[in-house]
Amino acid sequence: MIENLFFFLFAGLAVLSAIMVITLRNPVHSVISLIICFFQVACLFVLLRAPFIAGAQIFVYVGAIMIFFVFAVFLLDIKSSMEKDRYSSWFVLGLPVAFLFIVEIATLIWRGGYAGAVLQKDNQVRAMLSMGQSTEALGKVLYTQYLLPFEIISVVLLIGFVGAVVLTVRGKKEN
Repeated sequence: MIENLFFFLFAGLAVLSAIMVITLRNPVHSVISLIICFFQVACLFVLLRAPFIAGAQIFVYVGAIMIFFVFAVFLLDIKSSMEKDRYSSWFVLGLPVAFLFIVEIATLIWRGGYAGAVLQKDNQVRAMLSMGQSTEALGKVLYTQYLLPFEIISVVLLIGFVGAVVLTVRGKKEN
């Protein structure tokens, strides 16, 4: 019962801070709201008895990714971007994409999720989970069945980092 209470508390705070990320006008406040959201998600992982993923959530997202966001906020010209209209022509494209995203999430919830089904298929992974070796089970699944998507995400993050550096250097040359 108390675990359900904490779940709804952390989930509610995560949703509230995620809404604040997209509705606050000040980019620095949005970044702080995103940090709060990441911490709430880490708390949810602790409730799911996945402390390694909770720690990785804090170290990777709050510690590393958020540093990139903070640098991006400080490198952007906030005053000129604040004066522009908040809703542009991208809103027309964003609304259907958001709707499709919500439909996908609802479908996964309705069908009982996907990750649990994958973890339950492999007998060795199921045995590791029953013995409390969730980190080892995660590593086995991640580096065997999902190696290609894992590498693709790594390359996408590298491209994003290189793109941010290129845009920063180009912006400094023009000034």
